[in-house]
Amino acid sequence: MGAHRIGRAAAVIGTVALCAVALVSGCSSSPARDVTGTDPAAHPSSPSAPPAGFGDTALWSIPFLSQPHIVEDGFVGIVDSSDASGSHRVQVLDDAGTPRFGVDVPADRDEFAVTSTHNRELLITEDIDDSGSGAPATMTARDTRTGDLVWGPVSTAGCLTGSGLLIDADCSQTAKPAAVAAISATDGHRTDLTGAISESGGYAVTVDGDTAHVVTADTGNIAWSTDTLTPPPAAIPGSARFVATAGNAVVVAWTIPTRPEPIQAVYRLSDAEIRWISGSRSPMVVTADSSSGATMITTADLTDDGIAVLFEQYGTRGFTADQFPGADRFALVGGIVYGASDSGVTAIDATSGRVTGTSPSAAPTAVTSNGVALAQSNDGYTAFKVIPHF
Repeated sequence: MGAHRIGRAAAVIGTVALCAVALVSGCSSSPARDVTGTDPAAHPSSPSAPPAGFGDTALWSIPFLSQPHIVEDGFVGIVDSSDASGSHRVQVLDDAGTPRFGVDVPADRDEFAVTSTHNRELLITEDIDDSGSGAPATMTARDTRTGDLVWGPVSTAGCLTGSGLLIDADCSQTAKPAAVAAISATDGHRTDLTGAISESGGYAVTVDGDTAHVVTADTGNIAWSTDTLTPPPAAIPGSARFVATAGNAVVVAWTIPTRPEPIQAVYRLSDAEIRWISGSRSPMVVTADSSSGATMITTADLTDDGIAVLFEQYGTRGFTADQFPGADRFALVGGIVYGASDSGVTAIDATSGRVTGTSPSAAPTAVTSNGVALAQSNDGYTAFKVIPHF
């Protein structure tokens, strides 16, 4: 299930970083480019260099206004509808750059969510009010491959916040809208939540002080809580403190009697299984990879724990800082770890440990299962094909 921005930090344990391309070019939106017609065509582009591990030839480009996201064998993002209606278009493309379908949304409320239910991937968008006010009034879910309507329009009494299926009742335009509820991927019904900060895979994280509750978005039932977690070895029972969440991971700090710094443990969002324990004294950063569903863990002092990648299927893979010469910034995109220094980027496959390439260019934004990546360029995002390694 896809999810968007999530973030929180506490005490000495670092922050969540969900922008997987924050290596060289950062996460700023690209400038709009004129689009003709209702379905923008793919256009050639000339970025400075392809991402590490990808071929030199640019395949096509698209003038997305902000960071795109993965759908099944394709991408989805926001384009300017180039009319006077005050709307944007949520555009879905396959990985050949061919438009599948688009949905017009209010220009000032163009958040969307990609999620899955009953083995079907959905794009959830806000609709333009029929009254002509331009205000979002309802939400609709469509099949990401066909554009077929699955449910909706459904009144949810709120707007998507950009963090999964969370909604803000006031539809505020602040940097961090106040989420008060989640919508169901099944039928769009609303579940009221207090203190919600993120949603992923049908589970929402609500926070009250140092305590986090993981709640099912469909029912509002608590699946588990940091107050009831089994402590890792050497940790003092009852000392758990919520730190952060990213994708399918929740970070919890535990007090231990032998030192003032806590130990840090990563739990799986869906079932509270411990995935990683860090004894590092330096802050932990957890990054979600929307392209592969994996998470990456780094600490400020890479000599402590190095870099760990947590896969759902492959378990845990570890790397050391010396595998990325001079790198001090890291990202995980499409199962590839990108380590960036001021001179360039080194890419290593997180499952095999093989170096897949080096480049002066930033990490890609998103990669499909077919090995097509979008990389930010001057006029939007440009697609490249991965170089096969056998």
